[in-house]
Amino acid sequence: MLAASALALTTSLLAVPAAAAPEASQPQERKAAVDSALSTLQQDLVGTSEELQGAYAEYAAVQQQLPGARSAADAARSERSRARAEADELAQRLASSTAAQEAAAEAVAGTEEAMAEHRTSVGRIAASSYRGNGMPEMLALAMGSASTDDLASRSAALAGLSTTQSAVLADLSSEQAVRTSARARLEAVTEQVADLEAEAERQLVRAQAAEQAAEARQREVEDLVARQDRAVAVIEARQAEEEERLDALQAESDALGAQLRAIAEEERRVAAEQEAAREAERQAAREAEERAAREAEERAAQEQAAQQASQQQSSGSSSAPRAAAAPPAAAPAPPSAVSRGSSSDRGGRLLRPEGRLSSPFGMRMHPIRGYMRMHNGQDFAAGCGTPVRAAEDGTVVSAGYNGSYGNIVVISHGLVDGRSVATAYAHLQGFAVRSGSVSRGQVIGYEGTTGGSTGCHLHFEVRVDGAPTDPMAWL
Repeated sequence: MLAASALALTTSLLAVPAAAAPEASQPQERKAAVDSALSTLQQDLVGTSEELQGAYAEYAAVQQQLPGARSAADAARSERSRARAEADELAQRLASSTAAQEAAAEAVAGTEEAMAEHRTSVGRIAASSYRGNGMPEMLALAMGSASTDDLASRSAALAGLSTTQSAVLADLSSEQAVRTSARARLEAVTEQVADLEAEAERQLVRAQAAEQAAEARQREVEDLVARQDRAVAVIEARQAEEEERLDALQAESDALGAQLRAIAEEERRVAAEQEAAREAERQAAREAEERAAREAEERAAQEQAAQQASQQQSSGSSSAPRAAAAPPAAAPAPPSAVSRGSSSDRGGRLLRPEGRLSSPFGMRMHPIRGYMRMHNGQDFAAGCGTPVRAAEDGTVVSAGYNGSYGNIVVISHGLVDGRSVATAYAHLQGFAVRSGSVSRGQVIGYEGTTGGSTGCHLHFEVRVDGAPTDPMAWL
């Protein structure tokens, strides 16, 4: 099983900083998220199989989308709860208003019934009076009142009615007031009920939309989790294979380093022997020059002594002085040794390969094994078949297939400031040279995607005494 720590570490490396990543529910957005994650992982997964790269890109994309999706689901659930609460509140208000409406309708009906009874009583009084002496004028005035206010304004006319007649008319006036109030209340409550029913209908639509949105957001989260589980399953299944690939790549790199270190030692040994031979030549030349100078001094001293002796023997026989013989010219000094040029005469700079920079040199966290590992070269991305040129004059050390490196050419450039410099060109499609000497800029092969490669690119290494170093410092 994939270690939980490795997954947690990958999550921390790939999670979007600060604000959560936006959700990607549409296919195009999902593809964009996966492509972005794959681009981020390409440096860490250089040489990994396409299936494993895709699984980790999917995992990374899910990690980017999950926070936003879960946040959106939480927000949708909150909106759903709020909509439900508002719907419940509206339902309570509507029930209360409906009850009030029913009560108001009952009150109106009750007052209508009471008024009808009082009107009947007034009618009987009027009929009795009419059969007697005719309807009294005062009762006629009272019955002709259009409203309670009108009835009150005619109160002077009511003074002449009997006590019974007055009580009946007073009850009628009271019921009229109650009915007016009840009708006003009923109208107000009826309007309120209509408004609440309309609002409840709108709220129902909002609540249903919130419910659907919450369900959709939850489905998105569940889909993302399922995608994550599938990606993890692929990663777990390929973990052993990936570990074997990385171990093999490390072994190949170590073997190349050992080979180049042996070459560096041999180059230094040869350089030391050549320097010793040159020093011996210089020493011999100095000794020869010193012997020649001593011999010249001795000859000059002997000639001077002979001349003096000859002058003493012939002193008296002739007073005419003879000119002294000129000393012989000194022997010319032998020419000094000429030092041989080296690649350091060109400042140690190497020719930059063609293509855009892709995966750089340096340490990176492996997303499966969860530890720091070294990417020993600088990758240059160009089309397959692009010519690959020698970075500097040198000698081909090897050219052939080498595991994760694929087709690789290794060139030794000799000693630079006492250090052995070599370059390696991996994942080649084909070779232009396999042995012998090469010159700066000479085509040595063609860019490809052999070995542990998932796309056309050149893996370019610079090795100093066998150890990988950052190629960009030499270009």
